[in-house]
Amino acid sequence: MIKATLLFMMTSLMAITPQASAAPLNKQAPQQLQVPTLAADDSSLVLVWQAPEDTRDIVDYLVYADGKLLGKASENSDRFSPAKPYINHFYAHDKEHFSQRIVIQNFKVTDLKPDSQYSFAVKALYADGTQSGASQSITAKTTPLPKAIAITDFGAKGDGTTLNTQAIQRAIDACQPGCRVDIPAGVYKTGALWLKSDMTLNLQAGSTLLGSDDPADYPPAYRLYHYSSEIRPASLLNAIDPNRIEPGTFRNIRIVGPGIIDGNGWLRQEKAELVDEVGNRLPQYISSRNSRVHEEGILAKRQVAQAVAEGVPLQIAYGQRRSSLMTLRGVENVYLADFTVRNPAFHGVMLLESRNVVANNLIHQTFDANNGDGIEFGNSQNVMVMNNFFDTGDDCINFAAGTGEKALEQPPMKGAWLFNNYLRRGHGAVVTGSHTGAWIEDILAENNVIYLTEVGLRAKSTTDIGGGARNVTFRNNAMKDIVRQPVILTLNYSDPNAKIDYPAAKKPAQFYHFLVQNVTVQGTQQDSPAIEIKGNSEKNAWHRQVRFDNVRFNNVPPAAIGDLEDSQFDRVVFSQLRGEAPWQFSAIRNVTIDGKPVAP
Repeated sequence: MIKATLLFMMTSLMAITPQASAAPLNKQAPQQLQVPTLAADDSSLVLVWQAPEDTRDIVDYLVYADGKLLGKASENSDRFSPAKPYINHFYAHDKEHFSQRIVIQNFKVTDLKPDSQYSFAVKALYADGTQSGASQSITAKTTPLPKAIAITDFGAKGDGTTLNTQAIQRAIDACQPGCRVDIPAGVYKTGALWLKSDMTLNLQAGSTLLGSDDPADYPPAYRLYHYSSEIRPASLLNAIDPNRIEPGTFRNIRIVGPGIIDGNGWLRQEKAELVDEVGNRLPQYISSRNSRVHEEGILAKRQVAQAVAEGVPLQIAYGQRRSSLMTLRGVENVYLADFTVRNPAFHGVMLLESRNVVANNLIHQTFDANNGDGIEFGNSQNVMVMNNFFDTGDDCINFAAGTGEKALEQPPMKGAWLFNNYLRRGHGAVVTGSHTGAWIEDILAENNVIYLTEVGLRAKSTTDIGGGARNVTFRNNAMKDIVRQPVILTLNYSDPNAKIDYPAAKKPAQFYHFLVQNVTVQGTQQDSPAIEIKGNSEKNAWHRQVRFDNVRFNNVPPAAIGDLEDSQFDRVVFSQLRGEAPWQFSAIRNVTIDGKPVAP
């Protein structure tokens, strides 16, 4: 496999300063061209790069192999990214050109030979037709042809009713390092499966892994944190060692292919699907809760009922005893690509204590399955999410880092790059918390389109959870028709289904060093503040070093800012404001708007 390090250079990213509008363009070359972790196989590979600091008037990127032009990044994305048709539709209907334009920063190279070496470079293309100089050239190599194993060779039947757990597990167990386990077309019902290092699970076109609805097929498997009291059941797909959690417990796991992973968690709504903005049909699951799971759940119903029968209180059973779709823990190097996530009983894709993780070209269709997050990263390092389509029953991309004082015994959630995604109908698009105890830090979300989510950038915690989030950059993103509010930083989050396993943190949680830059928001549906920042000044829990620069709001309520210090709001423009004044301040210290101090 290609060995590539996710180079985020977060310190320099956090120090970006705005470019004066009259300054001449500095046509720098793209930076840090790389092949993401495990993003090469025997016939293709993926390239990504970071934009130069001055991105004004960049409209595309040109990709070269061995000196020959392969094409434009935008056109390549039209072929491979499930997010791109939605992004195209979004801008085609932006008749007034209000929304921030995003630029594609990745390219899939195909039709390559196995075990062969190639040289690549990238140039920026500008609106006037000129180009930047070339990026640094990199050399990348495809993998040898893998040994392929089909699950049908081990007795699996794709008839939708046969329970195939043992047959599929035998195929996985027979896979030697570097091999590929193929899931052919068909619907393969299965319970929990256990992956291992140095393997690829390949969901071929027309294939579905369908979760069993029997709780017995998901044995107790892990505690969310080492100090948690409840043991959660296994997910449908697992890489878990009950005795180890650190990165390196497993290595080099790839889950790829255009098939579907369906958790069989909930009944569909009476109107079982809708036609979305580009004409695709989206499944619709019932939005439930603990008091209704016995009526609306499938696997969720039976797992909760089993736990209650064992004497577990309903609230805890509901919050801890449902299976997620996938839990990979302690994995060094993960590549997830091209498959569709549907109907988990609990969360969708969970990456815990893992390092060097890439999620590329995934489709998340979990709306409105209760707690059906798209991707959740817990205490992981160096993660990349690109080209994903999200339509989720909870947060689209969530970061977590433990709860309370004991969370400080864990590593932080550190280093994430989220780009070229289309985030639709989640509770939050990019979310830090509510589990912030060991800190969430160095997050870069750029060049994404966010539509119909309840919140755009969401930072949530409580003072007792501790830690917080820091060094978060949210730039070059476009939002439209947000349900509640575009940005919220709050220490007043409450989850009625969460059982908190912690002694309270000695230091209250806080959010600091947040940069929101080059972002547009066109419309919100409710009257919540467009920007809401609230800590707890009574407990000395102040947010600080929050900066908004070149952010445009249209048809939104005013901002409500409190418990904030050492922060600035520059070039923040409100049009068609739904209120008398754009700003409402309370409990602030050293806050400026366009360089002028603001009194509380």
